[in-house]
Amino acid sequence: MAVMLMATGAARAEAWFVPGWMRTSRPESEAWTGFTNVFGRAETRFWNWDGDRMWPTAAANADVAAGRMADEIAGMGESRRARLTIVGHSLGARLTARALSRIGDRGIKIKQGVLLAPAVRNDDPELKGMGRGSTEPVILLVNPQDITLKYVYAIAGGEGGRALGNDGVTDPLANVREYSVPTDITDTTEIAAAWGGTEAVKRIANHHAAFYFAELKRILAGEPSVKAQVRVPQDLVNVELKVADAGIWWDVLDSAQDWKLERNIVTGHCRIIDPDKRRVAWGAEADMRRSLETVRRQLNRPSCASDSTGDGPVKKMP
Repeated sequence: MAVMLMATGAARAEAWFVPGWMRTSRPESEAWTGFTNVFGRAETRFWNWDGDRMWPTAAANADVAAGRMADEIAGMGESRRARLTIVGHSLGARLTARALSRIGDRGIKIKQGVLLAPAVRNDDPELKGMGRGSTEPVILLVNPQDITLKYVYAIAGGEGGRALGNDGVTDPLANVREYSVPTDITDTTEIAAAWGGTEAVKRIANHHAAFYFAELKRILAGEPSVKAQVRVPQDLVNVELKVADAGIWWDVLDSAQDWKLERNIVTGHCRIIDPDKRRVAWGAEADMRRSLETVRRQLNRPSCASDSTGDGPVKKMP
């Protein structure tokens, strides 16, 4: 296995970066720069795996590699595990989540797991146990507007569900804390590559790990963005559009501040309208009621960051 290590120290923290699809053989400069910018004082490692394949093969390889990672962690000394943070992005976050669940099943913990935009179904049963593999809360960083997860994964991913990195958890998970990236994440994140100079391209390519590292650094410093997006769990694939609010065709069933849950009087399907009069989700009434409750919980939190466990802020970086 190829690794990249910084100079070591006896008591130094250790951090691994597990890359996503088509970025698994060697570090991609923007992602690696973002990672080392956050964990530069730790002993850092690029944990490569066989993900430079067609999507179905890469997803299957990620699930196999999760077992390999779990075995490697189990073979470490306890003191080293206590210093280890693992950061996974996209399919690498899927791999990391499964590894955390599997070491948790063995009664083993690392210091902390961090999942950036995980490309895995948000109702995957293995996710329920991932908090057991981390001493500190697992950080789950999602982007409700992640184009790749919202459309490509949902439509063409072949797994028949919503992505965890886009839609968040379906139910609160023990020892897992969920955050959303801020609304201005593409504006405030600098990308050195040629495509990074065009804001329109950045918004399309907003699944890139660099955008998530920018917010992760603030979270680990105990200062998550106050502009965090409100996550609205989806039912059917939605294209956000300005709509006519209520009127003769829609009944308002519920509201949360300026957010509304409406039902069409002809078809019976429901939709959620945000304060800017955009349809941000639509589908069955039961699903939309649950989505509005998720919105309400976030609006009632000062930082608009969703805390799955309700046990206070993330500790600041040492």
